[in-house]
Amino acid sequence: MRIEDKLNQLKANNQKAFNVYVPFGYPTIKASRDIVLTLFDNGVDIVELGIPFSDPLADGPIIQEATSVALGGGANVDKMFDFLAQIKEKTDNPIVIMTYFNPVFAYGVTSFFKKMKKVSCSGIMVVDLPLEESQDYLEKTRDYNLEPIFFITPTTSSSRAEKIAKISRGFIYYISVKGTTGPRDLVYPVLKKNIDQLKKITETSICVGFGIHEKKQVQEINKFADGVIIGSEIVSFIAREHKSKGFLAKLGKKVRSLKG
Repeated sequence: MRIEDKLNQLKANNQKAFNVYVPFGYPTIKASRDIVLTLFDNGVDIVELGIPFSDPLADGPIIQEATSVALGGGANVDKMFDFLAQIKEKTDNPIVIMTYFNPVFAYGVTSFFKKMKKVSCSGIMVVDLPLEESQDYLEKTRDYNLEPIFFITPTTSSSRAEKIAKISRGFIYYISVKGTTGPRDLVYPVLKKNIDQLKKITETSICVGFGIHEKKQVQEINKFADGVIIGSEIVSFIAREHKSKGFLAKLGKKVRSLKG
């Protein structure tokens, strides 16, 4: 299923998107399959699958450590596409590839997008690809009918936000706080004001990420956004519990407790 279709389906049912980020290959490549399917089985609407990268500048210490473990376990782009081919046989829920540009460039942008299309993965977000350097990338996403997701932050100017909104597909990723990923306290009135301003210039769904780590935050953000994105809180839980008995059941319970 495409991201836009999933979000439209949720809106039609007066529901908000609950998205979760996990790094591919963490804690192991084999474990990733069960983790992703468990997330979907317990109410996650969209999984953002991170490609482990050696210099994850936007990630806080929790995700940095996880991606380091994944890289040490042999996670790479080819293995990720093999993984996605297996996953698509088990679920129709959308998966977004979250990456820095270097792995895509090294693989070859055209080759990367061909593989995405082959495994029925329509969404991609590139953390460090600026608007000004995205023209060729965008043309290729259109060639392969992919959904490029871009980021807007609290410091993005109104004029720049409008340009980003025009080229984003699937949803816009609104970064709730300045800095890197990880649990934070959030200022809801400021967030609401910024999201409300964005909604005046775009009909594209807006999902909020960075800092979200508890049920109350999910509930508050869902009052004005189209969905939330949780990453570090789930990755931290996996780090603590993946060796414990009944881990997948515990993970499902954790997801349900956050979604509410």
